[in-house]
Amino acid sequence: MIDRRTIGAGLAALLLGGCTVGPDFHPPVADLPARWPGSVAAPTRPDAPWWRSFGDPLLDRLEDQAHAANLDLRIAEERLVAARIARDAKSADSLPQVGAQLGYSRNRIGTAGLAGVLAPLLGQSPNAADATIPKGYAFDLYQTDISASWAIDLWGKNRREVEAATAGAAQADAAARGARLTVEAAVAQTYWQWRGLVEERRLALREQALGERMLAIATALQTRGLATRVDVRAADRERRARQDALLTLDADIARTARALAVLVGRNPDTPPLDATDRSAMPMLAAPAPGIPSDLARRRPDILAAEAALHAATAAIGAAQADFYPHLNLSGLFGIDVLNLADFGWDARTTGVGPVLSIPIFAGGRLQRQLSLRRSEERSAALTYQKTVRDAWREVDDALAMVRTLDRRRVLATIDSLAQTQTVAAIEARYRRGDIAAGPLIEAQAAQTAAERALLRQTIAGALARIQLHVALGG
Repeated sequence: MIDRRTIGAGLAALLLGGCTVGPDFHPPVADLPARWPGSVAAPTRPDAPWWRSFGDPLLDRLEDQAHAANLDLRIAEERLVAARIARDAKSADSLPQVGAQLGYSRNRIGTAGLAGVLAPLLGQSPNAADATIPKGYAFDLYQTDISASWAIDLWGKNRREVEAATAGAAQADAAARGARLTVEAAVAQTYWQWRGLVEERRLALREQALGERMLAIATALQTRGLATRVDVRAADRERRARQDALLTLDADIARTARALAVLVGRNPDTPPLDATDRSAMPMLAAPAPGIPSDLARRRPDILAAEAALHAATAAIGAAQADFYPHLNLSGLFGIDVLNLADFGWDARTTGVGPVLSIPIFAGGRLQRQLSLRRSEERSAALTYQKTVRDAWREVDDALAMVRTLDRRRVLATIDSLAQTQTVAAIEARYRRGDIAAGPLIEAQAAQTAAERALLRQTIAGALARIQLHVALGG
């Protein structure tokens, strides 16, 4: 004969272990190139935060403030907390559920019409029976019970649901990383835009001074009959245009500062910097994109797409488990008495046993649910492929833009140096008295325009590098 302990051990193994139906998830392989076009092979990217590549202490300070107080980041973190709570709640479904209750009620049962039923049994007339039977009966009922149930996960439905919830938490974590990268990029972009506007205002003030000087020269020449009123009006018109440009720059600087204030978690009326908070314009470092295989582990959208695919794959197993019988163990222990004096062991009510639920006919609902989950898994796989391909394109585009802007910045640097040398030569002639002030002012204006062009190329190069870091996942 088979030993009872052997049977018990086998049954326990079946109940506790069971099996897990459905496909197991295998991380997809990202279709990426061996190296980025035109980049120098590098085993890894720097571990330091990406914005530190600019070497700007003020930007570092703003990023730290944003990490500590940005509201978008706090919202994303709370969503991650909620996803983890949902995962833990789903894990609790695999454990036994135990509950207890205590109750008291005052009850009354009516006896109207009972005499007509009992009279033949009592051998009495209906009127006599009606006279002896009370019109109602009132009583107290005291109840206490403890119940327990345990849904045995024979086919892994709950395990697959926990797996899907865990993948959902991973997706929320990727979303939080994406929100963090978005905020970091927004802080860096807004900061560089602010720096560009502040520097442009400095150049605009220089142009305004040159315009004032040109207007004074034109007025003096008109007084001596060497210039016309048209010349004076033209110089005055240029002066007003420069004043208007300054007003526009001031408004843009204030708007950008307010945007930075919100990004770092402040109110708009408390900007985190002013025009005096600026360091020397740093040199833009050469991009270091690393190796393409890092992209799948760094980009939040790729990580989120992989987690979504994982959740969709696990959902197939949960849907398949619905085709199989479900086993639930339940137990009850309670005491129900009419008088507290009767409360005791002899008044107990008990019950224990299994319940096996077998799906026989559901009108095709289970099969359609399974087909739906498989379709969702295929869609998630295609979404992952598209996300990887889009990321590849974004990195290529960002690298190409950085290189193009770097070449344009080199040309702008050469032009700015040439204009500086031209101003030095003309200024020497002006000091010797060989020429009037007009050619010198025109050369200085051209030099200012060249500096503005170089500034804009520098800002554009910085913004392109920020976009490259975003494309690389930070």
